[in-house]
Amino acid sequence: MHLSRLELDQFRLYSHMELDIPRPGLRISGRNASGKTSLLEALVMLSTTRSPRAAADREIVNWSSGSEYGVRPYVRIDAGFETRDGPGSAGIRLELDPERQSVIHKQFLLDSRPVRAHDSVGAIKCVLFSPEDVFLVSGAPSERRRQIDILISQCDRAYLTSLTQYGKVLSQRNQLLKQFARVRRSSRDIGAVTELSFWDEELVAAGSTVMAYRHMIAARIADLVRARSAVLVDDVEIGIAYVPKLPIYPGSLVGEVKRDRDVVASQFQAAVEQARGEEFRRGMTVVGPHRDDFVFMISERELAAFGSRGQQRLGVVAYRLAEIDVIDQQSGERPILLLDDVLSELDSVHRNMLLTAVAECDCQLLVTSTDASLLDHPVLASLPAAEVRDGTVWRLA
Repeated sequence: MHLSRLELDQFRLYSHMELDIPRPGLRISGRNASGKTSLLEALVMLSTTRSPRAAADREIVNWSSGSEYGVRPYVRIDAGFETRDGPGSAGIRLELDPERQSVIHKQFLLDSRPVRAHDSVGAIKCVLFSPEDVFLVSGAPSERRRQIDILISQCDRAYLTSLTQYGKVLSQRNQLLKQFARVRRSSRDIGAVTELSFWDEELVAAGSTVMAYRHMIAARIADLVRARSAVLVDDVEIGIAYVPKLPIYPGSLVGEVKRDRDVVASQFQAAVEQARGEEFRRGMTVVGPHRDDFVFMISERELAAFGSRGQQRLGVVAYRLAEIDVIDQQSGERPILLLDDVLSELDSVHRNMLLTAVAECDCQLLVTSTDASLLDHPVLASLPAAEVRDGTVWRLA
């Protein structure tokens, strides 16, 4: 797939911006804080419904939004795109309460029609590289789970449905367990166990589907990461391993969601029953996909502990390239590739390796850099150039 246009109103530095995007993509230069990353951020929001940078939606609203026309602060993001099925469009509308700076209205559009956030995920498929990606290796498991969840959700909305349901059930179940812990109800209390059993069933039903999908995608992406890293890193093998909190019997899963879901459900139910006493004491759910991890490995050891900073960065590069392959395999669409100032983070040898791999991806490419000379690489020569200056995009060629 590829983008054909992007339009922003009151988004970050941009009061108003309209940009036609050529089929190959764009190479975009500009100083720090000029608005380069905001362009890519807007595209990721259209793809996933959430900003990869902002902790709260109010942060993306232009500081002077609404003041010129005497209306509430707002944001409007629109994009046109082409897929194998034809042209389409996606949009986001956001409105703030000017007094509390809280969101009072958020709307998602597909082909100019309002849709649920759930239904807009993955309409635009993209993969983002950013300098912060290296922290995927050494950072908290929650961020690695989030990245896998974004990847699978772009390919299959059934996964997003189960993931959303699991989150709701987990919240309700934890509230009940906290209540039990507060009044010191015991796991031997038949009434309390009976009250919890409804949420047990819902937790297992949604959670087993989530874990079956994760197992399937993790197996595929692990092979792809190994293949990609073999080109980028000498003498060592980098991979990624799915480490579920729930003990899954080796060899019991085959990579087919419907079958594996039933296998996981049986083991999940047994684990819930076994953890009953601990959960009543701690007032929280202690087993399930909310505690899964995906660990980067180097030669069968954890990359975070045994890999150099350079190897960690290249491991994440291999992972992002593997994401492209997974999205293509699962959806039949090549995603849009976004490289946000990552070229300056690599030495010249590995920069060439990355760009050579990118050239073979057959994806529309939007690449940014504070150093315009890095964008003069032969691999990027076919991309029209643009420069961002204080929230204005200037096409240079």
